[in-house]
Amino acid sequence: MIGMILVWIILISPPFVNLGKEIIIPNKPESTYSAIANPQLTGDSNLCIVLGGVIGTYSAGGDPGDVYQWIITNSTGQELLNRSGGDQFETIQFLFAEVGSYTVSLKVRRGTNSNFYQEDLEVKIQKGAELALKQDYLVCGDQPVLLTALDPTTPRLSDYTIIWKSLDENGDEVEIGTGNELLTYSVGYHFVEFYLTNADGTQACTIRGSTFVGPAIDYKITQSSNQICDGSSITIGTDTPLTGEWFIRKSGTSTKISQGNAYQITLESSNLDGPGIYEVFFSAVDENYPDCPSERKIAFELLESPKINTQILISPDDCISENGSFQITSGSNLESIEIPELGISLSSVTAGQVFTYTNLKPKIYSVIATQNGCNLTNLVQLQAKNPPVTPSPPNQISTTVSTEPETCSTTGVIQGKVEVDFGQPIGIGEYRLFSDSKGVIDAGTIPTNGLLVINLSSGNYILEQIIDGCTYQNETFTIAKQAQVEFSTPGDFYICDNFDYIPETSQNLLFTLTYPDGTSRSLSSGQAFPLDEEGAYSLKAEANNSSSTLCPRVEDFQVTFSSKFTFEPVKIEKGCFDPIQYEAILQGLLPDETSIRWINSDNEIVGRGVEFYPATAGTFSLVIQPLASGFCEPAPVEFEVTPPITSVPMVLEATKICPQPGTAVVTLTTDEVEVLETEWIYYDLNDQRQELPEFNNLFEIEVNAPGTYEAVAYNKFHCEIGRNLILVEESTLLTLPNLDESYPACSKGNNIPPIDAGDYQSYEWYFEEQLVSTNRLFKPGKVGNYKLMVTTLDGCEFEDEFRTYDVCDYQIVYPNAVILGNPDKDFRVLMSEGVTEAELFIFNRQGELIHHSKTNDIPVEVAVLKWDGKAFGKYVQPGTYVAVIALRNPLYGLEEKETLSLLVID
Repeated sequence: MIGMILVWIILISPPFVNLGKEIIIPNKPESTYSAIANPQLTGDSNLCIVLGGVIGTYSAGGDPGDVYQWIITNSTGQELLNRSGGDQFETIQFLFAEVGSYTVSLKVRRGTNSNFYQEDLEVKIQKGAELALKQDYLVCGDQPVLLTALDPTTPRLSDYTIIWKSLDENGDEVEIGTGNELLTYSVGYHFVEFYLTNADGTQACTIRGSTFVGPAIDYKITQSSNQICDGSSITIGTDTPLTGEWFIRKSGTSTKISQGNAYQITLESSNLDGPGIYEVFFSAVDENYPDCPSERKIAFELLESPKINTQILISPDDCISENGSFQITSGSNLESIEIPELGISLSSVTAGQVFTYTNLKPKIYSVIATQNGCNLTNLVQLQAKNPPVTPSPPNQISTTVSTEPETCSTTGVIQGKVEVDFGQPIGIGEYRLFSDSKGVIDAGTIPTNGLLVINLSSGNYILEQIIDGCTYQNETFTIAKQAQVEFSTPGDFYICDNFDYIPETSQNLLFTLTYPDGTSRSLSSGQAFPLDEEGAYSLKAEANNSSSTLCPRVEDFQVTFSSKFTFEPVKIEKGCFDPIQYEAILQGLLPDETSIRWINSDNEIVGRGVEFYPATAGTFSLVIQPLASGFCEPAPVEFEVTPPITSVPMVLEATKICPQPGTAVVTLTTDEVEVLETEWIYYDLNDQRQELPEFNNLFEIEVNAPGTYEAVAYNKFHCEIGRNLILVEESTLLTLPNLDESYPACSKGNNIPPIDAGDYQSYEWYFEEQLVSTNRLFKPGKVGNYKLMVTTLDGCEFEDEFRTYDVCDYQIVYPNAVILGNPDKDFRVLMSEGVTEAELFIFNRQGELIHHSKTNDIPVEVAVLKWDGKAFGKYVQPGTYVAVIALRNPLYGLEEKETLSLLVID
């Protein structure tokens, strides 16, 4: 559809050729405008179209704060684009999808003047050269691949400038060649850009495409490390259970040396040709492409070992003397030298430095040198000149050392053994056991029975013995190695419904595979085990020849059904109108363990990476297969690509500026899911513009100045997707609610007149923050704090508060005794708010009224109706009297009486 707008762009480095429809890409202007800059429409007027579209770039100029409206129509007058916005739309990019004539129209609003500038530009789109580059190229072995940009018969081919690029290790594009053809050995994405040059030197008809160059089989070589030290090894395999041939080549040489067929190989440093960089190649064949081996390579470095020389200068006189010494000379620059037995740690040692250590007792000293992260251990055996001998003295220790080699068990190799017999019981004895290449590997106390037994793997060893403080002569011995069958396994992997597994070996072996359910099956070399269960497997290999001396070997591995992994295409949005991007989200597998294919509605492969940039709207599907399980057929996941949201509704509503609090409220109603940022701009009555950063990201603002307020909406990438403005006026209705600070309430019947706050559009009466009435007249029924909110006819809100007190549920406080003659202990009454009249009657035991008082002036919590204990001018006799208190409030119908017994004390 010609009128469809898709917001992505083929010039922002997607890994595939984009075949899009009309596109608009607004960009923030890079230039800075003067305060009086005038807009000017500029842009491409002659373009060549190829591969479904060509992008034209158009700029408007102007001032920051200007609002731009762009309209693009074709030769029939059909409107293809109608967009408007602020600074981000100063420059746009549009993808023309058909040959023909177009009109680009620009209209600029400055402030509130919507007709500040208007201009049209005629654009001519012609047919350009078409890309001949294929979607994918198959690389076979180490042979190069020839890429061709344009059909060699393209007219004016020599007029095109053609540039080839690829991605470096940082993911940046780098130029790798020019011309219509490129011969490449590189695996991965390749990009081509070609264009014509106008008479003024500018580019025209710029086209960009991409392709992927890769092997038939999707796999990677894995390695246990990038660097190894002398004396260690490196394991290299593939991330897919493939068998193929391995080769190794040292840098600087031209010959590949075969390492045989295996799932993975282990290279020992002792079998390599000294320090340097080594390349390892793996070549496998896909049965669908038998003449196109898939070869990949990795590199690792064998680091140079540290160099040190040790020399014994003086041997100790006897087994307890401390007069020995030795010397260390560094043969290369070293990071450190350590001697644990002496607590020595040296750093930054330069070649040729000499270190001498004296006053040493007989002992084995470990000299550990470190260079480039590699360690070298030299053992200095400082033994006594006159070691203890037998039979003098008579109780001297006599040591006998015997060894047993490694042997076979039913499942593998059993360690060998060393047995040291000291010939008699031992008092206090200690030992240390050293490997000739690793230093100390074991230490402990010699058993008191004089018999020391240690299980050991094959190798050369040195035993140090210290008994009763005397260091005896070191014993050296070797544990013989037992050979074991050899075969290769891929390690843990995934299977689909089933997988035929053939252990890789060059020997005549019998394999026994134990399944997760406990059942077993035995097959000879070259035969396939069907794997159709998930769980733990155990594979035992043994020689098929009963006379063989090779030990059996057992390897365990885990099998997981690929049905446990899931995948889905997820739309990824990164920046302001960036290309539409999808990403394959995997659960259960890593992307490197899968083969990914993106397919369009015509069943064409349009991508095979984790990321996918669709060139058009429409229906696509994602298919992912686990590499480690061979070829599976999971159901494709379909998804629909739709144009991104580039505009949202912008509905503004505003109240009038009210006298209380002297502000108006402007409310923006829009799609708040898409709008992540907002900006507000103010134009006063003289059309002077002012930005309002204090209102950023608000959908409702409170303002106090009349004028025009403009809201601008941005998405999460700060892309403008909408704007609108509204006029704010001042209110003329200024009357505030007419309320007192407090009102009475009666808990025993509400006869109190209602409150009338005045004439308003609406009322909201709140008791303790809870709405209790929306009527004009309100009669409070509870004691507490109230709030009234009223709204005028033009929307202004006023608020006032008041409290109520209970005039019926009064409180009264009085004493129950009087001490005659003590003015602080007389009779007095305190009352709460609400009582307007009070009387006091006091009677003696004969019922005679001896005191009466009355008051109509009753302050709250201030003593009234006092009696000092006198009657007829004299103090009454001590004893018990009756007091009656009468309380009244005629306005609220209150009339209460309380009778009490009052004790008078002399």
